[in-house]
Amino acid sequence: MTQFIPHGEVAVTRDGRIMTIEGRGPWNLEAVKRSEQAAQTILQDLSGGPWGVVIVIYGEPIHVPDAKNRLVELVKQDIENGRVATALVVGECDSPNFAKNHLGSIYQDAGDNLAFFEDVTQARSWVQKQIEETVGK
Repeated sequence: MTQFIPHGEVAVTRDGRIMTIEGRGPWNLEAVKRSEQAAQTILQDLSGGPWGVVIVIYGEPIHVPDAKNRLVELVKQDIENGRVATALVVGECDSPNFAKNHLGSIYQDAGDNLAFFEDVTQARSWVQKQIEETVGK
């Protein structure tokens, strides 16, 4: 298999039980693998209890097919490790409607609890509510 340089940027941070991913696409498989490494410590810390993700998309919201397939696998693993919700903030990306269709299909294929938002504040609030509701069960 041919190796490519990573295309796409991702920054990963954590605040409480919420992991925030800020990304500028499009993304290839190598970029997804790089983001896996960047998130590894945070994912280990969150594992074992309910947690959620806020993803802020900039640029083109496109994952090439092999990157899309890997992301579906990763999200499935995360769900097994306590991930209860994902909020996608599409207000800053180049094609919000495309993002909802393309990225929505990735998270739907993984079986994730997903919602779309225009801003980060609303997204964080929704994810926090999903976490709290899971804790209350």
